Amino acid sequence: ISSSVSPLQPTMFVPSMISESVTALDTATGEPRWQFFAEGPVRFAPVAWKDNVYFVSDDGHLYCLDAAGGKRRWKFRGAPADRKERTLLGNGRLISLWPARGGPVLHNGVIYFAAGLWPAYGIFVHALNAESGKVIWSNTDSEHLPGANEDHGIDTLAGLAPQGYLAVVGDKLVVPCGAQLPAFLDLATGKLAPYHMG
Repeated sequence: ISSSVSPLQPTMFVPSMISESVTALDTATGEPRWQFFAEGPVRFAPVAWKDNVYFVSDDGHLYCLDAAGGKRRWKFRGAPADRKERTLLGNGRLISLWPARGGPVLHNGVIYFAAGLWPAYGIFVHALNAESGKVIWSNTDSEHLPGANEDHGIDTLAGLAPQGYLAVVGDKLVVPCGAQLPAFLDLATGKLAPYHMG
């Protein structure tokens, strides 16, 4: 993604699942300007805004870096503080039990992302102030939704499984859920609209 900030142009920020990093490349020369290493694969393109770069990793964090030099400004763990960190093998790599697979989207100075992939262990969707990293809201109760899965007329518990780039449409945050239907959260509060897996 090329930065829209004139002092940083032309720069492209490239994620890597292989090296668990984000690299800033000069688009005129192809030369790397800097490289930042996370603690898990980086599967989604970073978001560049003002003088910051944001990205999520399978280590379960949202990172904010200085776009010019790649220094970390802050990072935010998707799982709540009361959840002790656990790792497991994911595609042959150690990842968090709550990988950040809900790719970030930025809207009106707020950065949104999701962590957690398996509803049984917890799903967490967050809205943060993009400058400070302070929490605006967190949705932490969308992993077990009675009536969300009515397969063959049987009402069973189901939950969100964020996988893919989040999006903003009007006053809704769209959370893609892989092969399931996407979920819609209120952009201002994080409240989940009625949800069915489909």
